[in-house]
Amino acid sequence: KFAPYRRAAFLASIEAKHRPLAERLCTLLESAFEAKDIQVYSGFPIVVRDMEWIAGFAMRANGPVAYCCSPATLAEMGAELKPYMSGKSCIAVKPRKGESIEDVLALVARAFKVASRHGGMISKADSKKRDAVRAKKQAPPSKRAAPAKTREKTR
Repeated sequence: KFAPYRRAAFLASIEAKHRPLAERLCTLLESAFEAKDIQVYSGFPIVVRDMEWIAGFAMRANGPVAYCCSPATLAEMGAELKPYMSGKSCIAVKPRKGESIEDVLALVARAFKVASRHGGMISKADSKKRDAVRAKKQAPPSKRAAPAKTREKTR
């Protein structure tokens, strides 16, 4: 599901008429996060740290959607983001009456910057997996699984 983020390859997958806006969104994401933190999931750039979804965007049929999955960002900027929100973390990248696309992109840029300083959301299933991995790593050596014994072949 996850693949390395390569800007040029991602942009090549976007229709030419939508590519300029996708380029702008790539720039915003890259400005807020280190390139090594950005991955591609199901065709869209996303930042996931320690199994927590933080931010990203997707080019949808009805227009681009930015994802801001940081509870801290939603708490800090919720009033500003609310008019653009659909669902818990989706921000429609569409100007409202009297606004320009630049206004919306500036809001998304700020949301990405705030999100970059915080954690994100994690599913209950992923949280259980992460906790199990952490517990295994912290267990004393005697509690960790011993390597399987191998038998020597005799001739």
